[in-house]
Amino acid sequence: MYMRAIGLDTDHPTLVDTPRRVAHAGLDLFSGMYGDPHRALGGGEPIEGVYPGAVAVHDIPYSSMCEHHLLPFQGVVSVVYLPDRSLAGIGDFDAMLRVLAARPQMQERLADQIAEVVSETLGAKGVLVRLTAQHACMWARGERTVGATAFSLASRGVYDTDPSARAEARVLLGMH
Repeated sequence: MYMRAIGLDTDHPTLVDTPRRVAHAGLDLFSGMYGDPHRALGGGEPIEGVYPGAVAVHDIPYSSMCEHHLLPFQGVVSVVYLPDRSLAGIGDFDAMLRVLAARPQMQERLADQIAEVVSETLGAKGVLVRLTAQHACMWARGERTVGATAFSLASRGVYDTDPSARAEARVLLGMH
């Protein structure tokens, strides 16, 4: 329907298979719709005794599809968390992010979902997520603004309630 709406000849030999190709691409692009991000992050490695410090995971690349225009956005995610009962590996964060990003998304909601999954799954005392993105809806349409980056923050636990803990987490994220 979209192809006809913009005036394309859907019977043209080069376009006849396009709807099928788009459907297959959609299965891949939105494969996270039925995945479980908690399971992807895993239960983490149990902490024996008290782990005294925050853990930071920086610059995990991702791409997602904006639910408003169905155009891609991409960037990096950094997470700081204060462990309580378990630790997770970098690969676990990447797996969780792949599930959450492979859904129609909004950047701000993605940051919030990451914070929620880390908080719930690892039982973290605090979580601070910094997500950056460049959106195709900015550079591929309208004013075609190339190079603009949007930033989102989401937090849970002590990083919501304790200003000194939040300041420390911001430093670990490179936000002075």
